[in-house]
Amino acid sequence: MKSKYILLLGMIVSFIACHDEDSLKSEYEYDGPIPAIADGPSEAQKLCYSLYQKYDLHTYYTLAGDEALRTPVGWTQTAMFEYYAEYYNPDIYPMQAADEMTSESFLKLMIKFLDLLPEDLAKSISKRHVLVKCNLVQDDYYLPWPLTIAYTDEAQQGIIYWGDMTDEIGEQLDLWKYSITSAYFETRTSTYFHNYLPVPSEFANVSAGKYLYDYTTDEEQSEVFDNLFTEDGDLNMDFLMSNGFVDPFGMIKSGSDKYQFLDMTTYATWIVNNPLEERQNALDNYPLVKLKYDLTIKYYKENLKLDLETFGKSWLTVTID
Repeated sequence: MKSKYILLLGMIVSFIACHDEDSLKSEYEYDGPIPAIADGPSEAQKLCYSLYQKYDLHTYYTLAGDEALRTPVGWTQTAMFEYYAEYYNPDIYPMQAADEMTSESFLKLMIKFLDLLPEDLAKSISKRHVLVKCNLVQDDYYLPWPLTIAYTDEAQQGIIYWGDMTDEIGEQLDLWKYSITSAYFETRTSTYFHNYLPVPSEFANVSAGKYLYDYTTDEEQSEVFDNLFTEDGDLNMDFLMSNGFVDPFGMIKSGSDKYQFLDMTTYATWIVNNPLEERQNALDNYPLVKLKYDLTIKYYKENLKLDLETFGKSWLTVTID
């Protein structure tokens, strides 16, 4: 009989403990984007809400200063921004919120891009997107003009900053289209974010020894930069393509044994933003370009189930409303 009372007492104590534990829990725990994304009232805000509802993307154009630094897992590292602001562009940091009219146009274009992708690929883009006034890559660090408005970096942990969102500059269709595709391909094929993807080492081996990271002395790297330009100051595309590059960033930011996906990103971006007839001369006359083109097409088909040529035909027809 005594053991029955002990058992009953244990059950009562256990029930009370569970009840007390439950009473301490919040009835509602918010797990959505921070800050929350409302449906309007502006058209640009409605587009942000649409991106959240359809693709679970956390997109903002009204954040500035510290509010713009939040990422899905913490806070953006600001050391590079502060460095650029001190030595290249003092307006780059702290960040300023984007202008509404330009943001609206850009967000419409971004939605059109995502709508062209298979749903699983569209939802696998970096989750957080912040539109700001200053172009975070227009800093004269690598080249004296911007080839993209998207700032992506592995340290940012899934956040993309879109610069030049100011009515003073306005719509930049070609640059925006290039930037949207480049940022997507860069983050989607990054073996840092998606470590299950195979490293494209076969692709990198085509230009082995020709990447900037492959040169070990300052003199050698300086010579690479000198060769990037003609006497008129234009990009030396013959030099680039002879070495297997269709974009200077493929040579500058990659290496034979590191960041190979960045070079492949430039190929994917080149393919979908230029008609085949405009690329055919390069494919016919530069063997290394043709080889890396074939490997890029193969990689995307096998690992992302995406035909870049087919996608590019649709993307080339897209305009801003």
